[in-house]
Amino acid sequence: MVNLPNNKLNRFFNSTAIFWVVVFGLASAGLAIRLYDLTDLPLDFAPTRQLFSAIKARGMYAAMLPVEQQNGYTELAISQWKGAQAIEPTIIEGLIALTYLFTGELLWVGRLYSAIFWVLGGIPIIFLSKKISSTAGSLLSLGVYLFLPYGIIASRAIQPDPLMVCLVAFAVWANFEWVESKGWKWAILAGMFNGAAMLVKNVAVFPLFF
Repeated sequence: MVNLPNNKLNRFFNSTAIFWVVVFGLASAGLAIRLYDLTDLPLDFAPTRQLFSAIKARGMYAAMLPVEQQNGYTELAISQWKGAQAIEPTIIEGLIALTYLFTGELLWVGRLYSAIFWVLGGIPIIFLSKKISSTAGSLLSLGVYLFLPYGIIASRAIQPDPLMVCLVAFAVWANFEWVESKGWKWAILAGMFNGAAMLVKNVAVFPLFF
């Protein structure tokens, strides 16, 4: 276990109330910065991949509409979805399509989900880093995760990667707790999170395997 020097900063953050207020503030700021220009077209990061997922979500949404609401446009959307290459399970696209049933086809819905999933990935990071470092060190870890410039841009993309990153973080935390406790609860959680991360996007196998 790595411990930072027991200085005034560390003692300040050791207050439970102050610690969680700072965590909430970091998470809120991390989400807010990802919501900036949310409704812009998804051309800021990997536009081809984002539009690929958007086309799939639109086709799935069109297929969910009642028959009386389907027309030439929806038939085209469905054919584009079914004709698209299968890269990974359409989990995020399905979630977006279900949301479209309530909101209508709003392209920024996918970006919102990605931002939320990425910020939720900070939960296991704060708990894990607090165990292997100090209180101040855990806040620093959360800050790096939430505010690394590349991460901010990538976590606004309509693609499975933000959800995968979130699940990988939960899987690593569960793996650590399982090794530490040898308990069934953490063994089951580790299996669930590892499996879910690899289901969302199979490249998760590489960080999790090693």
